[in-house]
Amino acid sequence: MTNSLETINFLNPKEINSKAIPTSTENQKFGTFLGVYVPCILMLFGVIIFLRLGWIVGLVGLSETLIIITLAASIALVTTLSMSSIATNTEIGKGGIYYMLSRSLGIEIGVGIGMPLFFRQSLSIAFCCIGFAESLHDLIPSWPITNIGIGALVVLSILAYSSVRGALKVQVGIFIAIAASLVSLFTGTDLTPIAPETFTPPALTNLGFWVVFAIFFPAMTGMESSVSLSGDLKKPARSLPIGTIGAILSAYLIYVAISIFLAYKVPGERLQNDPLIMQDLARIPSLIIVGIWGATLSSALGGLLAAPRTLQAIAEDGMAPKIFAKTFGAMSEPRIATLATCSIALAGTYFGSVNILAPLLTMISLISYCVLNLSAGMETLMANPSWRPRFRIHWAISLTGALACLITMLMIDVGTALVSIFLIAALYFFVKAKKFESNWSDIRDGLLLFFSRFAIYKLATDNSPSKSWRPHFLVFTGATDDHSGLLVKFAQGISQSKGFLTTASFITPGSNLLREDLVSSLSNMFKEEKIHSLVQVKEADTVTLGMQSMIDNYGIGPLNPNTIVFGGIKKENESIDFIKMLRLAYAQHKNIVILNKTEKDFLRKNIHIWWDDSSQCNSELMLVLGYMLQMDKSRKNTRLRIKATVSNEMDRKRKLEELEQISLEKRLPLDIDVYVSVNEAENRLSFVKEFSKEADIIFLGLKSPPSDLNKVEDYMLYLQDLTMSGEGLPLAFVLSSENTPLRSVLE
Repeated sequence: MTNSLETINFLNPKEINSKAIPTSTENQKFGTFLGVYVPCILMLFGVIIFLRLGWIVGLVGLSETLIIITLAASIALVTTLSMSSIATNTEIGKGGIYYMLSRSLGIEIGVGIGMPLFFRQSLSIAFCCIGFAESLHDLIPSWPITNIGIGALVVLSILAYSSVRGALKVQVGIFIAIAASLVSLFTGTDLTPIAPETFTPPALTNLGFWVVFAIFFPAMTGMESSVSLSGDLKKPARSLPIGTIGAILSAYLIYVAISIFLAYKVPGERLQNDPLIMQDLARIPSLIIVGIWGATLSSALGGLLAAPRTLQAIAEDGMAPKIFAKTFGAMSEPRIATLATCSIALAGTYFGSVNILAPLLTMISLISYCVLNLSAGMETLMANPSWRPRFRIHWAISLTGALACLITMLMIDVGTALVSIFLIAALYFFVKAKKFESNWSDIRDGLLLFFSRFAIYKLATDNSPSKSWRPHFLVFTGATDDHSGLLVKFAQGISQSKGFLTTASFITPGSNLLREDLVSSLSNMFKEEKIHSLVQVKEADTVTLGMQSMIDNYGIGPLNPNTIVFGGIKKENESIDFIKMLRLAYAQHKNIVILNKTEKDFLRKNIHIWWDDSSQCNSELMLVLGYMLQMDKSRKNTRLRIKATVSNEMDRKRKLEELEQISLEKRLPLDIDVYVSVNEAENRLSFVKEFSKEADIIFLGLKSPPSDLNKVEDYMLYLQDLTMSGEGLPLAFVLSSENTPLRSVLE
């Protein structure tokens, strides 16, 4: 036999999610042996045990073979433990691994793994039929391998299509036949033995250790067949782990025993070149043929039962054409999905060898096992209340299994591993683009909550958060008028999905408007506008009381709003209440932004900042907000212009140099204008009207509200004068009161 992967006549990557037995409609319950052990062991004893194990021993030697078997069995064992945890935490529906992954990690990952699994299951049927055909061809050389394989596929397809019960009844008989063939092997006639010290394994030539591992690994897949039986087991929490672990350990010991037996009985060169060497060793040679046929046909039959149900489950979730979900007969058999499976298997059988796909198919096994282990590990680590499996394992075991699968993939073939991951990622994003809304929760919500909790506690103990300062806007909106929309768009333009934005509205108790309806309406509107905002709708006797409550209490730990956005004074009789809100926000060390009502939408290209010499903090905050607004991706070629007024020409030169130095040191591309005004305070708004009339948004500093209640009326007149004088201008009045030194953000 030539040592080339492309020229191996037969390779059998067994189906990953196979022999899925549908839930019985009767009240019959299975025990550990018939319900779990037998289906699993039949999947683990495939073509490789009879036609490829000897070849592997001859190629890499006994020690390397034992390492390969042990590594593959270890991955399978850990995956079995994780799978048992998932299976005993919830009732498993049709689809096996697809069902588990879609319900635990989300529909996108479920389909990303499930569709490749379906094709793998379908192609594995072809592999099994070709393996059966090879053994029969040795007995009847005049019969072409392709014709034998297609004939076997047709017979098995008819059996699976017409009667699932009939297809399942042969399992115990096949198990006995395989057991008899193994007994015949170990009690058979000796060939000329060779001493272990004289046995020298042949060179690997162009087949390395990991390539041979990729060929062997499918022999240790198939234990997932027990998952579909969880609903039909008497004691699933006990039967699933005991049955699957027992099957894997049994298979491991038998694979090891056969490897040692062959290594000591047969020269390596003959093992490489005689795929039916076991027949020559057996006490009853014909039993080996029976064992080969039993292994191949049972695996093919398992694939014909499992693959259609995987496709059916995907179709029922709306991720494949609905026609594949259609069922027939008393047992609800997915016959259309079975025809699709048979078509793929027929193509694989007709074209003979599909060896070049073997590494890719092996990768799918490892990827699915990796994700299964990851799912179980993360569920255990997060300890969600919904995670209550009857069979528990430590999270480190599952995560170690996931890491082992990933490393093994990369060791086998980095290129093939990346291609496999790319294909699954493409499926993931395809499903995500369809915006499928599932009616079940999955691990992603718990995962986000787990890391959010960690991040919030970490931020709460961080003593120097100013360098990574982000705006957290709390926007108070009234009715969904144009100005309320501008408030939200303004805050979104600055936060740019990098800060936080909360939109708050209020309804009076007993209002006809339901809180849930308003939340849903606002959320849907923001989703359509691609605005990332949390929505808070509160019941309050008055808007003022509602605002007070939100300013006082809204937030969690370090995630409290640091900037309050108001829409200005709408009615004159609300002025006192409005100033109360400003005083409260200022006392709570929250920045304040008041947006003037204007026809402009704040989302154009010219941003003007009028420098506030009376408050360095105001200027720094305006500069940060203006820069972040300039970086909004929806804006292009936006200019950020700093404007200032001074009392004489000498001060003008000094101020110009000062602002140019800020632009240079802070790495901000600023346009700078400085104007001379005899009376800066009185003429400031007239300068704003004259020199910022083309601006799309104008940042202007605001005086702090008085702490003395006797001065509230003066402050009210000040605000009213600003509002009236700036009427029609796109003004954003800014008041900084946060303790965070924003100058460090600009460093």
